[in-house]
Amino acid sequence: MVRNKWIKFLLLYLGGVVVSLSQLKLVPIQNELGQELGIPLSLVSWLMSVFTVSGIFLAIPGGALVSRFGAKKLLVGLMCCLAVGNLWGFFSTHFFSLFLSRIVEGISFSMIIMVGIVLINFWFKGGKSGIATGVWGTFSALGSMLAMNFFKPMTQAYGLRSPWLLIAGISICLLLLYLFLFDEPPSEIEDSSQKERIGIRKALRNRLIWFLALAQGCLAFILFTFINLYPLIYTQLYGLSEVSANQYTGYFGLFGIPFGALAGYLIDKTKKGVAVIVGAFFSLFLATIWAGFLSNEWTIIGQSFALSAGASLASSCVMILAPKVIEQKQLIGASISFINLFYYIGIFIGTPLVTGLTEKTQSWTSAIILLSGLGAIALLAVFSFVKRNKTSIFT
Repeated sequence: MVRNKWIKFLLLYLGGVVVSLSQLKLVPIQNELGQELGIPLSLVSWLMSVFTVSGIFLAIPGGALVSRFGAKKLLVGLMCCLAVGNLWGFFSTHFFSLFLSRIVEGISFSMIIMVGIVLINFWFKGGKSGIATGVWGTFSALGSMLAMNFFKPMTQAYGLRSPWLLIAGISICLLLLYLFLFDEPPSEIEDSSQKERIGIRKALRNRLIWFLALAQGCLAFILFTFINLYPLIYTQLYGLSEVSANQYTGYFGLFGIPFGALAGYLIDKTKKGVAVIVGAFFSLFLATIWAGFLSNEWTIIGQSFALSAGASLASSCVMILAPKVIEQKQLIGASISFINLFYYIGIFIGTPLVTGLTEKTQSWTSAIILLSGLGAIALLAVFSFVKRNKTSIFT
C-alpha cells in the first residue's frame, strides 16, 4: 500500500491518460482505418463517438456502483474492461466487431472521472483537493497530445492495430498496480441503488447543477468534435498536409495540460471562481468562432491555444465548483453523475452530427456555426449559474 498521496495520484492520472489514449487512438488513423474496413468517414466517426455510449447509461448508476463496490474495485474493473476491449479490437476485422469492442473499451471512460474524483477527495482531505482535481481534468488533453504525435508513426512502423495492443498491455499493468497499491474510502453495501435514486431526485432540484450540466454538455460537444475532426478541418478547409494537420492537433492537447491545474489554483487561492469560469467559457466561445477564420500558422496555433485553454479551464471549473454549491454533501456524487451524463451525451453525438452535417452541406462553415451556437448556449448557462448562485463560497 502506497502512503504518499501524490504517487497514488500520479498512478491514477496515468490511468486516465491511458483511457484517453484508447478513446482517441482512431483520430490520427481514421483515413487508414476507413480504407482497411471499407467504410466512409461518417461510419468511422461513429467508431470514435460510440466509445462514450456506455457513459450515457452508466453515469447515473455509477454513484451507486461506487458506493456498493468501492472506488478501488471499480477502478480495477474499469482497467479490465479497457484491456478486454482493446484486445478484442486488435483481433477485429469487421466494422460491427470493432464497433462492439469500442463499447467495451468505453466502459472505462464511463466512470473514470467520477471514480477519480472520489479517490482524490479521499486522499486530499481538508479542502485541499482543488489543484489535484484540476490536474485530474487534464488527462484528456495529455492523451490527445500523445495520440496525435505517436500513434501515426507507430502504426506505420508496427501495423495499424499496434495501438490496441500497447494500450491493452498498459491497462493490465495498471490493473495490478491499483489492486496492490491503492487504498480507498469504505464501501456502503446497504441498498446503495435506492439511496442513489433518492440522491438523484434531490440533486435535480438544484437549478445550479442543471446550468453546470448544460454548460458541460455543450463544452464536451465542442471539445471532442474538434479533437476528433481537427485533422479533417486542417486538411479539407485549410489545405494542410496530413502530417501538418496531425502536428497541429497534437499542439491542442499540449496547450490544455497546464490550465486544469491553473483552474484549481485560481479557485483555491484567489476565491475568484466566478471570474475564472466566465472567462473560461467566454474564451471557448470566441475560439470556436475563430476556427472559421484561420489564415496562417500563427492563427492556427492561436486558435488551438485559446480553445484548449478555455476548454480545460472551463471543464475543471465545473468539477471544482459543483460541490461548492451543493448544500447537502451526500448529494455531491449524484450531482457529479448528472453533470457527467450531459458530458457523455455531448461527446457521443458531437462528432457524428458534425461529420454528417459537413458531408450533407459540403461545407465546414455550417459545422463551425453549429459549434459556435453551442458555445453561446454554454456561456449563457454559465451566466445563469452565476446570477442565480446565492452563496459566496467561491466569490
